[in-house]
Amino acid sequence: MLAGAGFVLRERLARTPVLPLRLLRSRPMSGGAAIGLLFNFAFYGMIFTASLSFQHHRGLTALRTGLALFPAVAMTMFASVLSGRLARRTGHRPLVVTGMLLGAAGLAGWAAAGPNPPYLLLVTPMMAAGFGTSFALTGTTATVMTAAPDTYSGTASALFNTTRQVGSAAGVALGGSLLAAAGGFTTGLRISMATGAAVYLTAAGLALFCIPRRASGRVAGGET
Repeated sequence: MLAGAGFVLRERLARTPVLPLRLLRSRPMSGGAAIGLLFNFAFYGMIFTASLSFQHHRGLTALRTGLALFPAVAMTMFASVLSGRLARRTGHRPLVVTGMLLGAAGLAGWAAAGPNPPYLLLVTPMMAAGFGTSFALTGTTATVMTAAPDTYSGTASALFNTTRQVGSAAGVALGGSLLAAAGGFTTGLRISMATGAAVYLTAAGLALFCIPRRASGRVAGGET
């Protein structure tokens, strides 16, 4: 928090700020960056806690754990391509919202599956989370980049990727904390998955508010 406050102060006082704060007045830009933070938080929190569950709770090797997580990763390989093609017809908002709702359903399904569900019961939740996150990524990226003036396209890209990395780190940290602090490993895992589902739902609501119905021209820092 102190680092964030210091960064804002530094940017306000700088003659040539790295991130002109006026850009954040754009609802699509600031909202898109926040959505990126949220879905990375949920997805990578799920990947981290699931990998610990497979290795330490179910006794799988590192190789078998990677194979167990493959359904989630496999979905990301084509979901973004499909999203990019559909966006021409629908715009980005419905695709981002759909992706976040799929992610929420996946993690909620894992949380509701019980303390020791069979692996096959977890395949669909992992696929939903992987597909939903990647399905939303293309539209969210395009929203942030379109909201930035041409001269700040690099800044917009850096902002989006930085917020995503912050979300990933925070998701891993919270997931690990929940596993350690909850009444038991499986309880912590289910709480972590339920938390991720709530974060996905928050991102879906934010997308309804921040992502334009259709792509528009670049703006200098105001809302589109």
